[in-house]
Amino acid sequence: MGIILNPRGAGGAGKTVLVRRLMAEYGRPAPLHRPGRARPIGYRLVHPLGGRPLAVLGAYEATRGGCDTIPIRDGGLAEATRLAAGWAAEGHDVLLEGLMLSGEHRHMAALAAAHPLYILHLATPPEDCARALIARRRARRDAWPDLARAAARQQAEIAEACDRLQAGGARVERLGLEEALDRARVLLGLVGGCRVPAPQGGAAGRVDKPLVPAG
Repeated sequence: MGIILNPRGAGGAGKTVLVRRLMAEYGRPAPLHRPGRARPIGYRLVHPLGGRPLAVLGAYEATRGGCDTIPIRDGGLAEATRLAAGWAAEGHDVLLEGLMLSGEHRHMAALAAAHPLYILHLATPPEDCARALIARRRARRDAWPDLARAAARQQAEIAEACDRLQAGGARVERLGLEEALDRARVLLGLVGGCRVPAPQGGAAGRVDKPLVPAG
């Protein structure tokens, strides 16, 4: 059984950046297609050090990526989490993210009950989220206050969802982007001499720094 890794954060927090940087460390992805859908439903990547293969949910050819590219007509979050469960059961590590998924609890709680679920809650300040969105959308700079307030509201909703998932057994870690990337490398076995901690029964608790890699 593989692990499920779910970066969460407000719009502009760096979720998609994190996933793209991790995918680049694996090398060339194999797109997974399904009839009637132009973009991939996900990707399969071979581990560069011989570890478990990685399955990534959603498409990443455009600016927006992840589960936000799986609309209701393709099954939405229910289909994304169903696929994640299946790939993890088959021995893949699974990486999934998206703005809508970041505040979601019900579907991810079902995953946490059956699979090791690690949530990387990105602690990007709302002001930095707003700046990233302005740059991405080429929006007017006077949109910054509204975008920052929206990011703060999203962060509150995401924190509430993370608390609920933590209580259900998911491990939640609140980290900066670079810390989250380093932690993901450890969890995915991309760092020599590191291992994924054995899943614990019950609530795993929230930590604010990466755990120390195993020696």
